[in-house]
Amino acid sequence: MASVLELTKKLNKEFNDDKLAIKASVSPKYKRMPTGAFGMDYSLGGGLPYGRICEFAGLNHSGKTTAACLAMAAYQRACPDKICLYVDMEHCLDLQFQALMNGLDLNKVIYMSPTNLTGEQVLQAILEYQQSEDIGMIVLDSIPALLPSAVMNSDLTEDKGLRATIASKMHPFLVAMSGLVLAKQNIFIMINQVRVSGKARNGAPIYSEPGGQAPQYYSSIKVRFGNRTFIKGDNNDCSDGENANGFRLKFVVTKNKTFSATRGGGFISYDYSKGLMWLEDMLEIAYKFNFIKRLNNVTYQLINLDNNEVYKDENGKELTGKRKDLEEYILTHIDFQNEYLIMLNKFISADTGSYGDILDAREKASITSQEDLIEIED
Repeated sequence: MASVLELTKKLNKEFNDDKLAIKASVSPKYKRMPTGAFGMDYSLGGGLPYGRICEFAGLNHSGKTTAACLAMAAYQRACPDKICLYVDMEHCLDLQFQALMNGLDLNKVIYMSPTNLTGEQVLQAILEYQQSEDIGMIVLDSIPALLPSAVMNSDLTEDKGLRATIASKMHPFLVAMSGLVLAKQNIFIMINQVRVSGKARNGAPIYSEPGGQAPQYYSSIKVRFGNRTFIKGDNNDCSDGENANGFRLKFVVTKNKTFSATRGGGFISYDYSKGLMWLEDMLEIAYKFNFIKRLNNVTYQLINLDNNEVYKDENGKELTGKRKDLEEYILTHIDFQNEYLIMLNKFISADTGSYGDILDAREKASITSQEDLIEIED
């Protein structure tokens, strides 16, 4: 009889996969793609994992599409030789807005907006794209907008209970996609539009998620977005967004099979004129968790968290000074900026338990309450 290790080598050779079975102690870590929004990367443990399916869910106008475009723009920077695919089933993506907000390169995106294809045909097209040699990230926006053939070919004056039949198609589709995405080491994001389907006895809304059990089962990451808030402009009254300078998306990572779930919530901020407020968000978190060392009320130091040494500028001088001085240095020194962000993401991905939520308990509860009251549409 062969030993376990001998059998492992045999199976790896037989199936031509040297990672089919390996010792758990040498199992490789997940390769991650930082999104460029530190408020999201922190919560995910360094970014979205390659080779995985992710689900972005939430009510309308909660920022799911913007966050998906943020991830796609990051994928373009990380894998410039790949072409991404955006499947817009809702026919309402503002490409120019997403290019401004997230730096999305529209020349490297295939935009698919089918008007007369059934849900089954769209899913089959995605599978075919996924098998192409230069495919990058794929975004499906959204699951509820997929109309199965039974619905498209039915008499709209009769209700035959066909609304949820796309759920039966999602399981075989995601079985195939999970293997293909892993093999290609790209990322597939599904957007799911949460709907209010009724009320509980205490008056609390009951939400539903179309697509059945398959989307949440096959997703390694699930992010639930809450109501966006607006960033005040010159006029303090910006509750409706009319006089706002920007907006902030808030979310909770309700499932993460690739990292600890202890960090929970996060945020992504945007300025309408400049786009992603990556520096402001990064510094807000860095100050909160002392990633930037505070010496006294006005003096701070930029620390390399890998070795706990103070960073130095090009002249060998320690990066110590007022907050505005350090912020200006990060903003104007691109090479250092990239080095610093890489260090931060490496640090937070290596530490799974020391740091908690960046949302307060009230903000997080307002989002997780939707998750608690979900009824999956089968």
